Amino acid sequence: MRKMLKAWLFTMLLLLPCMLASAGSLYPDTLDNGNYVCVDGGMGVGTYADRSSVVVQNYNPPNYQIAINIIRVQFSDDYWSKHETYVGGPYKVIGNFTAYFRYNWDRKSVAYLRQNGWMDWNIHHDYSHAEGNPFVPHAAEVAFVSAYKMRFFNDTMGYSPVLKEYRRVIDESFYWTLGI
Repeated sequence: MRKMLKAWLFTMLLLLPCMLASAGSLYPDTLDNGNYVCVDGGMGVGTYADRSSVVVQNYNPPNYQIAINIIRVQFSDDYWSKHETYVGGPYKVIGNFTAYFRYNWDRKSVAYLRQNGWMDWNIHHDYSHAEGNPFVPHAAEVAFVSAYKMRFFNDTMGYSPVLKEYRRVIDESFYWTLGI
């Protein structure tokens, strides 16, 4: 019995990294030779920040303002049905818009422009698609890294009321995708 338990545990330890790797790869991390970076995805649509479109609008440390184009991409449902991932599958651009971000380096705060004015992004809130704009921290980070070749949030922690714990605003793996 003990040998069977050890064998089962060993097997699970070997399979766990494979399961985690496949769970995290529903959407390609990048498209267009790394120029488009995935900042959100759901229901077969990926939201990507276009690194080549970054425009620094205000450089007045500790305050910055940066604009970046956001691309919406529709992936193939047929490809998903066969592979259960969109990675490597066909896609088409279905829309784009320009996002504007204001940063305060000293406070590690970001605001983004909405139709009715600037809105502060709260690092201590769990944003969902229903509440709007879960892409904000990742798109803001792509813009900052693309403009200045340095991290904005880095290891800044935010409290998750849902998880009831502190977690990084931006995971280290996202910085790997950005090459920084």
